[in-house]
Amino acid sequence: MKPSFHFLRPVPDADQTYIETYGVDFEDFEPGQVFEHRPGKTITAGEAHRHDTRSLDQRPSVADHCFAGQLQEGPPPVSEAYILSLMALTTKTFGKVVANLSMTDVEMAPILVGDTLYLESEILGKRPSGSRPDQGILHIETRGRNQRGEQVLRYQRKLLIYRRGQGPYQAAGYC
Repeated sequence: MKPSFHFLRPVPDADQTYIETYGVDFEDFEPGQVFEHRPGKTITAGEAHRHDTRSLDQRPSVADHCFAGQLQEGPPPVSEAYILSLMALTTKTFGKVVANLSMTDVEMAPILVGDTLYLESEILGKRPSGSRPDQGILHIETRGRNQRGEQVLRYQRKLLIYRRGQGPYQAAGYC
């Protein structure tokens, strides 16, 4: 399916002044579209440990890599909370997101320090917001694969997203 939009590409206005574009408007999404969120994200031991420390995740299997090494050979596991926080990798693709409304049907296989996650999101459905005429609701499913191509993550979300010409973008100098 050929998309009818573009990302972060300047477009000329009537005076041939180039204005930076940002994100995709609600109207341009269609069920069945798949978006790859690139580049992939390699999870390092240091950033996983920093996240766990800040989030006060003190489970020995996450906070103590020596203990984790006794449970399994190889790299230690990455906390589920940190993996779910990486969903921000997908939000930049959808740029005009107002809010994350829900996350459901979460499935996660063990993800280890050193794994590289590659995410893609499929549009499952969309509808105008009943209470906010300048916004619409997208229903998406995001899937994650590791560097070996194994699916290690899947979840569904509903996003509130601005409709074309709405939101703060024009006042900020974007179209």
